[in-house]
Amino acid sequence: MAEIRVMVYTTLRARLGFSRIDLSGKTVSGLLSKLAVSGKADVSGLLFEPGGAVRNHFVLTLNSEILDNKSTNKIKVKAGDILHVFPPISGG
Repeated sequence: MAEIRVMVYTTLRARLGFSRIDLSGKTVSGLLSKLAVSGKADVSGLLFEPGGAVRNHFVLTLNSEILDNKSTNKIKVKAGDILHVFPPISGG
């Protein structure tokens, strides 16, 4: 399995208690499942829809490429990749 750097921001950072973590996995979905339970709080309900897909209001990028949240189980990762998880942002 590849070691991937995962970066989280704002509300996720506050809930998990860190801004980055290195995780091993084969797919983006696998990494996100590990991420959801790796911090101070389990954020599975915040991150995933009941069917297991990543909620649409999160923006995921892998090496600066925006990902389709419904296809994370098909997106393979390799050593050195960087996954960014941007939570919903509001404001005006």
